[in-house]
Amino acid sequence: MSRQRIVDKSYPEGVTPQQAGYTPIISLGRGEGRFSLGYFRGVPAFVDLDKLVIQPLILAEKQWTLDKVDTRSLAQVEVPIGAAVNSLHTDEIEVPAGEVWYLCEHEIAIPQVAGLTAGDIGVNFRVSSFPKVNGVDKGYYDPEDPQVYLVTKGAKVAGGGLVATQAEIAAAAIYDHKLITTHGWIYTTEVVAKDWVQEIKRDFREGDELNTELRLVGGDKLTLVVTVLTAAIAGAAVDVYLRVWGRVGKLLVS
Repeated sequence: MSRQRIVDKSYPEGVTPQQAGYTPIISLGRGEGRFSLGYFRGVPAFVDLDKLVIQPLILAEKQWTLDKVDTRSLAQVEVPIGAAVNSLHTDEIEVPAGEVWYLCEHEIAIPQVAGLTAGDIGVNFRVSSFPKVNGVDKGYYDPEDPQVYLVTKGAKVAGGGLVATQAEIAAAAIYDHKLITTHGWIYTTEVVAKDWVQEIKRDFREGDELNTELRLVGGDKLTLVVTVLTAAIAGAAVDVYLRVWGRVGKLLVS
């Protein structure tokens, strides 16, 4: 006589036969963003609407291009003659209400000011959607990061980092560009190996930055911050610009 396998098919206490199987019902379950499907094997079954619907919409809204973001949206700071040491000078780029921006390239530019006779400056910009630090929007650049620097005439500024000296500003324009070394060869009467240094705009999509586009929604701000260092500004005012490039998507997730 064969052995019989005995299976306990009784229902847990408080669970009806209908609940023990899969019972679809249309009602909101407990917990925000969860939709109750009923019961499966005696346990309430939910769908996380955030993961199922809302988060994928981020991918969908990126496929829309309703407008372009370019140098017509910029922040401009004029640091006047007499601006004192440690004084901060700011201007903002704010995303209009109801819009979503996906930003790629970005640039801080300091045009040459031949008449500047005193005053070094430090530059950075803040991102309002980032966590705050000491109650203030977090700066995008980490000044201690060796990959962060200003360039002038195809080379890093003398002191490195995000500080432009009076002498450098007076001599040439300065940018927060990245320097890329390209290896190649020159073909003349013989083949000669040569390196070229290329200066390019920085890009949020690069691996040493965000590795993706910067997403900003209505009310988000990028704040250009210029700090006067070493001495009060003298001889001429200094202009500094923050420019960004990208597109306006279709806002599906606020």
